Amino acid sequence: MKILIADDETLTRTGLQKSVNWRDLGINEIYTAEDGVEGLKKALLYRPDIVLSDVRMPRMTGIEMMDKIREQLPDSVFVFMSGYSDKEYLKAAIRLQAVNYVEKPLDIAEVEAALRDAAERCRSIHQNHRADSLSASELALYFTMPYAGVQEQLKSLCERYSRRFGGEEIFRSAVSLILQIDERMELSPAFLSELETGLEPILQIHHLHMAAASKKANLFVLHLFRETPFSPRTLTYVTDALSGQLAAVDNYYLAAGTTVSGISHIYDSYSSSVISLQHSFFRAPGSLILPELPAPDPAETSSEKLEASMLDAIRSADSAQIDRLSDELYHYYSENPRMLRRTVQTLYYRLLSALLEQRRLRMLPGAGITSEGDLLLDSLSLCFSYEELHALLVQNLRKYTEDINNYVPENSSVYLIKNYIRKNYADPQLSTKEISEYASLSASYACTVFKNETGQTLNQYLTEYRMERAKELLADPRHNISDISIMVGYNDSNYFGKAFKKYSGSSPSDYRESRLV
Repeated sequence: MKILIADDETLTRTGLQKSVNWRDLGINEIYTAEDGVEGLKKALLYRPDIVLSDVRMPRMTGIEMMDKIREQLPDSVFVFMSGYSDKEYLKAAIRLQAVNYVEKPLDIAEVEAALRDAAERCRSIHQNHRADSLSASELALYFTMPYAGVQEQLKSLCERYSRRFGGEEIFRSAVSLILQIDERMELSPAFLSELETGLEPILQIHHLHMAAASKKANLFVLHLFRETPFSPRTLTYVTDALSGQLAAVDNYYLAAGTTVSGISHIYDSYSSSVISLQHSFFRAPGSLILPELPAPDPAETSSEKLEASMLDAIRSADSAQIDRLSDELYHYYSENPRMLRRTVQTLYYRLLSALLEQRRLRMLPGAGITSEGDLLLDSLSLCFSYEELHALLVQNLRKYTEDINNYVPENSSVYLIKNYIRKNYADPQLSTKEISEYASLSASYACTVFKNETGQTLNQYLTEYRMERAKELLADPRHNISDISIMVGYNDSNYFGKAFKKYSGSSPSDYRESRLV
């Protein structure tokens, strides 16, 4: 818990800091202020659970400070320190505000007893909030289901929820938001609760209620509702505050639904926010996508014609044509945001597959993100935005043309050996004999040719290939390390760990941690 000590006497502030057994009270953050104005500023900045304050201070009294703090932090618990002459004035304030007080000169045992009561009260408030949060989370998930199918359960939940706030009028005006965060980002288990806490001030200012829940990994739904109608400005205030809370998140989209009235229509708002989110792929990360999207301008060039032209350019390795057509492709889709994400990903998959096939036919060295066919779909699906997807294509197109310009023909036997390893590296029984037979060579001659042409032994190349593939897989948090060891041809995960550390200088877990930071 956090505490703010506000007192204009330096000796009082320092004496309390040194004398009170804060650890026993469960208090681990202590802030101080020398008057009410500074106390108010620090309270709004640090959001203390308990405020221990003198009654009479320069510029702003403790009572005035309490009134202003409670406008923003209604759950903060106050304990006042007062002299004898303040007693009657203080008692009246206590009756109105339900706070505690200790008399000056201070007795540390008395201060600790008052703070212990305040800490218990804080814990009780937090427990109630957790219960409220669970109730709100359940409500948020029911709002994502068609009303006709959950009508009775939803009515019951809404009655329980609204009873604390005066009735079902709080659902008179509502709007649903969906927050989608790049699945490659690992979020704290407390991410949603911290987000809700951070939004509390703006929600209170605008008399808003919020029911939020995690729909699935890195996808959250937030339903906002209140008695008075929403205005576009109100939604802007909330989404701006939400953007501030998400400052540390690299890639996210926020989609808004239509404004509706009554619990039976909140699902409609949620449904329209889902539709809005479907068009997020073509927006810059961090965008707010509203339900009213402009109709796209008619395109003069069809996607089928662009695809055919791009495939011809890839086959002919015409770099100038490839550059021109990739720019045209980008403008076509970025200016047609109503296209579905899956449709565009499928097109880009066909282009990258064709590019990969040309690399193989031309016997170009395997390099880049799409050097392996089984990585292609993963690479595409992980792209959070259209801009990232197109950058992936451009990166591989440029690598393709560079490799053609710099290409020195590879020995055909070496090519066959490398190609067989690329296809079969996951087989733990893969042997030199098996590889050499595929290349129609004896084992000893295959090893000699490979070493002369590449400077590596065949086993060194196989190990290197497996380790580089393991690095790519470790960068994806969806794969656990024991599975990765099997995927790259090691039945024994411990042996894989030792081999990886020998190759890279770090253990698989350390390497993954360095890549995911």
